[in-house]
Amino acid sequence: MAVAGFGLCQMPQSLVQPYIDRKELVEVLPERCQVQSPFNAVWPATRAILPRVRVVVDELVRRAKAETL
Repeated sequence: MAVAGFGLCQMPQSLVQPYIDRKELVEVLPERCQVQSPFNAVWPATRAILPRVRVVVDELVRRAKAETL
């Protein structure tokens, strides 16, 4: 709805960045909206991690280090 011009939204940067890049959305008060959301990746210790799960975990780690989550 924010893209349609109906108010404000608070969303993860990774979801709204394309809209900001295209000037469809504008950040307001960025210094007041520093919400940190921790996350965990959990899998059974008794099993080898599936390659597709490893890809997701590696991407989450990469984005967390780059602060783009």
